[in-house]
Amino acid sequence: MKLLKSVFTLILYFIFSLSLFAEINFSNNFNLDMKKKFSDLEIKTMYRDLSLNDKVSFSCFNNAIHGLEKIEDLEIFDSSNNNLLVMIDYTKPSTEERLFIIDLKEKRLLISSLVTHGRGTGDLYATKFSNKNNSYSTSSGFYLTGNIYNGKNGASLQLHGLEKGKNDNAIKRTIVMHAAEYANKKFAEKYGRLGRSKGCLALPTELNIKIINLISGGVVLYVHTNLDENREYDFSKLLSKIS
Repeated sequence: MKLLKSVFTLILYFIFSLSLFAEINFSNNFNLDMKKKFSDLEIKTMYRDLSLNDKVSFSCFNNAIHGLEKIEDLEIFDSSNNNLLVMIDYTKPSTEERLFIIDLKEKRLLISSLVTHGRGTGDLYATKFSNKNNSYSTSSGFYLTGNIYNGKNGASLQLHGLEKGKNDNAIKRTIVMHAAEYANKKFAEKYGRLGRSKGCLALPTELNIKIINLISGGVVLYVHTNLDENREYDFSKLLSKIS
């Protein structure tokens, strides 16, 4: 009987050790191909391992990860793009980098960049958001990137809004990513802020092609605002189809 108890104790210890080892080493092995829902601890671990604490708010990252998980379950999502995630943190002033592209599979921050907001959205800070035509405002929330086309601002990237009443007019409003001469450090140093678009996410001319080529074709993009900071995100407006 004592021998059986000893064997049973050893088996329990072995199982516990394996689970503890897996938890300790999670930060070196997280992979979206696992198709699991991440716990709060795991999201904090990713945030730390990606060294984002001095770049993007944790609230922005947390919302983006949970949104990606939910969008992965929609038929409109192409699983070939689930390693990339784009975040725009509009809690920061336009003079600072606010766009971040992360490869979650490789655990790397690929690109950080300046990005503008619409003239109807604010001055130095983005504070007001709209889904309406002629508002000249940027729309917040979750998007899927679309195709690249040659528009009046050159190479531009379509953005499909995924939230009803919040950003689902993006295609009709031609809210896209494109290059702009007013989206650079020199402009910010001269005027104390970036220039402002008509609602589009305008990028520095030297980074535009690189960024839109990288994220085109169905990558999740999240636009985070001061209204979303430090509160539970409402995913009830997510659409199952895109126009």
